[in-house]
Amino acid sequence: MAKPTETTAPDARQPPPLRISRSFPAPRAMVFKAWSTADSVRRWFSPETYTVADARVEMRVGGAFDVCMRSPDGQEHWTRGRFVEVTPHDRLVIDTHVVDDKGAALFRAYTEVTFSDDKVGTRMEVVQTYTFVDPAMAAPMVAGAPEGWRTTLDKLQQEIARLRSGG
Repeated sequence: MAKPTETTAPDARQPPPLRISRSFPAPRAMVFKAWSTADSVRRWFSPETYTVADARVEMRVGGAFDVCMRSPDGQEHWTRGRFVEVTPHDRLVIDTHVVDDKGAALFRAYTEVTFSDDKVGTRMEVVQTYTFVDPAMAAPMVAGAPEGWRTTLDKLQQEIARLRSGG
């Protein structure tokens, strides 16, 4: 099992991990596939009112997972990272940093995604562990993560429906 590569002493200023899950009426291979290409990620990997302006996805250990989300007012927010673990149809681990407009890290998001069969089709569980680099900038972003993930997974639901229809 992959572990975060940075070690930090317990710190009350760091937020607890975010845990979120959703079931999708599709086989695991299809849900996993939605993470596997930049074209697919562009359609869903952003909160409700945001779009993905750019994405680079190289689904292999060490491969890039870079996503630029664009806010409704046109502001761009980059997340830059690498795949740490890729176990087809079972598990993904992505180690990313959210960066400011100069490329300086604001916080680290270590994201573990597991895929399992359930009565609906596929249960996807996400655990995201945060490490603040710039707490003043990062704390408000991380505070919005539960709602951001909820609406992002709504978009993933739409992408899976598109994939199911042969899109």
